[in-house]
Amino acid sequence: MENSAKLSEKAITASALVSSQTAAEVIESMAIELGAAPDEILEVDGRLRGTVAMSRALVNAQHGLSLNEKRLMMTALRSIDSRKSPYQHGKADGYVSVRIRADEFAAVAALAPRSGEKQAAAAYQGMKDACASLLERKLTYVDGKKRVQLRWVWKATYHDGEGWAEICFSPDLTPHIFLLQRRFVSYQLEFARGLQSIYSWRLLELLMREKDRGTLLITVEDFRAVLEIPETYRFADIKRRVIEMAVSELNEKADLVINWKGIKRGRAVYSLEFSFIENPQRRLRLVDA
Repeated sequence: MENSAKLSEKAITASALVSSQTAAEVIESMAIELGAAPDEILEVDGRLRGTVAMSRALVNAQHGLSLNEKRLMMTALRSIDSRKSPYQHGKADGYVSVRIRADEFAAVAALAPRSGEKQAAAAYQGMKDACASLLERKLTYVDGKKRVQLRWVWKATYHDGEGWAEICFSPDLTPHIFLLQRRFVSYQLEFARGLQSIYSWRLLELLMREKDRGTLLITVEDFRAVLEIPETYRFADIKRRVIEMAVSELNEKADLVINWKGIKRGRAVYSLEFSFIENPQRRLRLVDA
């Protein structure tokens, strides 16, 4: 992903996972059944179960993640209780690991639930590829005059032929995902289900940061930096290829009603204002279900 703000440095290249099995061979050996495992990811009404929570600083950071890496990390965050400490998760050394199954990854991506289909193979391959590259990824945020870079994970392991991955969170991430009592952001993972753009997901998190007010006001410069929009994009490109696309996708898939406008300073658009509410039709659909 191109980093427009030039904040991210090249991460140390981690060894790629090597597999003697193709995705197709894995599919033949193991079926994906959404919701069939003991820790079901789907509610009875078909919605994704679980909430993602993180510090506001983490929401405001540059994440440096691809879409599949984002799916994997947020599915992992869904598995922890952000109110507790790592030690309350049963980890005496503070290193918290979680397992993510292929059916969970497929559900977040809104892929087909049955094995033998191309979408099922994509779930395995997408999770495997994301796991292989996740160790290289850094997030970057500004703390006063300091530029801070952290790794997302300390270790990432994909279990070939078994259809699951194990993610061990970086200890440096601890204050941003554990013992969250104030200045944190949370949202239902269901809101991000099936999103096809990392820009949509990042805009969703910025909106959820302001969900109590229902209005997000952000400068174009900060918007470009947080979403890691290429510097080559002029505002017309940002409007067409990022804002309008992301707003349209979130209105459709996240059950939000979002409106936005650009605010000019002189002749140029200086800041963006997004107003949003939860789609009232969503409640009606849940009642009907």
